[in-house]
Amino acid sequence: MSFNVDMNAVYQQFANVFGSLSPLLWPFIGVLLALFVFGGLITIFKHYAQR
Repeated sequence: MSFNVDMNAVYQQFANVFGSLSPLLWPFIGVLLALFVFGGLITIFKHYAQR
């Protein structure tokens, strides 16, 4: 039992969903990235402050 899936349509649908969601996701990704970098800088600063 084999069935053929039209991957072109699947990719198109995925692109449509991702394209409609990306304006909502980018600020969230940006905030996460900023927190990650900020946390890293604080960790490095604490490491050097203990010396």
